[in-house]
Amino acid sequence: MKFTDLNPKREIGAHSLHIEIGAFRILVDGGMSPKDVGLACLPDYTRIENDSVDLILLTHCHLDHIGSLPCVHRLQPSARLLMTRASAEILPVMLQNSHTVMLRQRDELDVKEYPLFTRQEVDAVSDDTFIMSFGHTREFIKGGDRLKITFYPAGHVMGAASILLEHQGVRYFFTGDILFRDQNTLHGAQIPQMQVDVLVTETTRGLADLPAGFSYEDEILRLLESVAQTLNGGGSCLLPVFALGRLQEMVTLIYTARRHGILPRRFPIYCSGLGLAIVDVFEKIYRNRRYYGIDYRAENPIVAPGTKQGAVHPMAPRDKCLFRKHFLRDLGVRPLIGRRLKPGLDIRVPSLFVMSSGMLAEHTPSYQIASSLLPFEHNLIAFTGYCDADTPGGKLLTMQPGETFSFDVLKFETPIRAAIRRYDFTGHADREDLVHLAQCLRPKTIVLSHGEQDSRLWFMKEFATRMPMTKIVNPEPQMTYDI
Repeated sequence: MKFTDLNPKREIGAHSLHIEIGAFRILVDGGMSPKDVGLACLPDYTRIENDSVDLILLTHCHLDHIGSLPCVHRLQPSARLLMTRASAEILPVMLQNSHTVMLRQRDELDVKEYPLFTRQEVDAVSDDTFIMSFGHTREFIKGGDRLKITFYPAGHVMGAASILLEHQGVRYFFTGDILFRDQNTLHGAQIPQMQVDVLVTETTRGLADLPAGFSYEDEILRLLESVAQTLNGGGSCLLPVFALGRLQEMVTLIYTARRHGILPRRFPIYCSGLGLAIVDVFEKIYRNRRYYGIDYRAENPIVAPGTKQGAVHPMAPRDKCLFRKHFLRDLGVRPLIGRRLKPGLDIRVPSLFVMSSGMLAEHTPSYQIASSLLPFEHNLIAFTGYCDADTPGGKLLTMQPGETFSFDVLKFETPIRAAIRRYDFTGHADREDLVHLAQCLRPKTIVLSHGEQDSRLWFMKEFATRMPMTKIVNPEPQMTYDI
């Protein structure tokens, strides 16, 4: 296998891998960097000949994995796009929203090359998708060469897949973004016991060292108790969330918490942004869960150590994961339309805001709400996911109470008085779970991907210690490796 990471930087963002196996030329994902703009946010597709790719394999629908697919499709019109049925439903919603955002940024940021693709090109991507069902192997033929491909549930977000490639008796396994722990809205990864020759693994949480006794169920209660305390004390709460997956998960938790009496019965809840459009897609998927493979179970799956649970917990995921649109109606969720929001002007009625973006990116609902809540000590801003250090959310998390935070695009500065807290509800496997996966798969070679350099170095050290006979490759961006 020849392996090239097309992301110009060795970090999370603009994920796209170029793979050559036998006669086959393959791309795994076609993302864009969430913190760069213009052409700088793209993978370096100039390294690939036009119309030379046979297959594009999509792991899941977060923008750092799909944001440049219309650009790729324009350059590689003969390539088949392989993805799960759920991803095929989510993909056009995400890409059409990205197109809308680029139109706005073209004017606000004077990015002349925006939009990078048209709405018609988004439709063309959707029209050319080839559906892969979980656990069902398909064989592709090019000349006299044959390649087998199997998708397995990767957890993480709806439709996410890990991918197994088999060629002339050699097995290549790509984790994609993976999570073994069950969520309330999605089961964890279902990877069968097997042996592979090459493992390409994400490394997102290499620096995340969980404290002894940590449990995600207790972390949920810690968040909900903080929200309840804030609301009962006359303050408002902001939960910045990712539109795909995390918003639906948080709504489900709030719905369940109210039924258990953990949250007050009456308070306004606001949701806004892309997440509300995705709610309709989730409703369609859950209504036809068998068709979309939500409940697929691998025979003899790998069970990660971090997923083993003890006593039943009131907020633990149920055996049958579920999200339904009526949760929003029953909670009385309202859109932000009509709300008069002004930086530095507090919210009069204690309210809960579940808003994208999860990193407080400029020009998003969460950024606007944060400018109203931050100056007042009775409010809470609670982060529940990954925040890049260069984003407004990442910067806020490094600051101390009383320091001045600047909302640059709003031309507003304020001392930090609201409570700023972080809760670990990651959508990525903990580092020990990924090491366990590698030990179960017993690869001859491990290729590190999708992680910052410090995270990758932790995995290099651990794999060298625990799997000394395994070759470890930490690829430089845009360099080609013979694996």
